[in-house]
Amino acid sequence: MSRHSILEPGNLLMVQERERLLQRIFRKQRLDSLDGIRAFEAGCSTAYNLRLMVQWGGDPRDQAGIDLDPQAVAYCHAHSPEIRVHAGSAEAIPEPDESFDLTLAFTLFSSVPDEEVSARIAREMFRVTRPGGLILVYDMRRRNPGNGSVHPIAADDVRRWFPRCPMRTYSITLAPPIARPVGRYAPWLYGPLAAVPLLRSHAMHVLRRPSATAPEPPAPIIGA
Repeated sequence: MSRHSILEPGNLLMVQERERLLQRIFRKQRLDSLDGIRAFEAGCSTAYNLRLMVQWGGDPRDQAGIDLDPQAVAYCHAHSPEIRVHAGSAEAIPEPDESFDLTLAFTLFSSVPDEEVSARIAREMFRVTRPGGLILVYDMRRRNPGNGSVHPIAADDVRRWFPRCPMRTYSITLAPPIARPVGRYAPWLYGPLAAVPLLRSHAMHVLRRPSATAPEPPAPIIGA
């Protein structure tokens, strides 16, 4: 079994922890369902998160994404044909301005080595999000010693890429080298260990695109 498979118990526990945080974020927006919510994901891979939006009430025709990997895009087209998935870079999203209520980038920026490319992706995410809409950036906040092709993303990076958006940051996800053996041998320990901030390897940055009439945003709020 692939170490990244959702059927690996530790991976499933990490995903479930992230989905519980998403549920909290949506409930804070007073959402009982995602029916009518238009969502876009930059770097959507096989569209797992977009299918989650459908499971939570979203119309598949309101979901869209883009990915560089042609095999991932082909998988999306074969398994979720009603979800609109483009092949290409999120530097140029082929969607109209202000057309989505929710825009996601999950473990995308940590795979982009070039600052200018990251800035262009962020500008495109901002462009396709409607005024008042949410932008969610989930990514690693600590270096992965086993994978030199990725790099940590700090809250300051996200603020720099989205300078007009007020932001709240949540630390989340029990570090994978701990989560995977815990999931396999002692899954009941996942919750208590994930409650220790020092053991959390990722962060969820929640940003809101200001409305057209909004005043200058206040200083960002950082959450535990």
